[in-house]
Amino acid sequence: MYMSQMFGKLSLLFLAISRPARASPSNEKFYQLLEDNWIRRALEMDSCFKLSDKYLLAMVRIYFQRAGLQEQDYTTINFFAALLLANEMEDETDFWRLIYTWALGKTWREQSAMFRSLRNELWSRMNFQAWVSRESCEEAMTDNPTHWAWRRERQPHHGLAWKWHREPLDYFYFKVPDSPSVCSLCQQRAAVSQEAEQPKMPLKIRMKKAWKKE
Repeated sequence: MYMSQMFGKLSLLFLAISRPARASPSNEKFYQLLEDNWIRRALEMDSCFKLSDKYLLAMVRIYFQRAGLQEQDYTTINFFAALLLANEMEDETDFWRLIYTWALGKTWREQSAMFRSLRNELWSRMNFQAWVSRESCEEAMTDNPTHWAWRRERQPHHGLAWKWHREPLDYFYFKVPDSPSVCSLCQQRAAVSQEAEQPKMPLKIRMKKAWKKE
């Protein structure tokens, strides 16, 4: 399996992420990484952009730059480690726990400790500077403002601080693998782009299909 092979080389990833920084790779490398099949399938599962809206994706890009990652370090597993850190920094909900299943597939429980270690290595490489301003995120989008990643606009009812007891049950939590495909408040909003259409199948079926492909 693709992800198992990745974690079989985890020590190599740690070596790559900890070596001295050199010139940053081209901006195009990040956009190429976003087209990775595993990443695209994971982002499609995030039907309301709770875990991967444009600002969180911009934070991933900025984290890669702050950590001084080279082109060979622009990998799927490093992407998910950075996305996990971005969610832990910015969001107060437990949605981010779903990133473990995105990154690790069926073996996420066994591999979760190593995944957290990789996140910590990335954070350390950034000198623990994980906070990113809104202005910095928006600046990171300016070189390719029409890219589909920067059109992943999270709806207002999925942001800020809310009183959870006032919200419908399907509003907040991804109950893997029994999550609804899209929350009731988002059903009527138009798709942000054709690339980010609302998934039609329940999350349980979508995840099974993703794992079978690997």
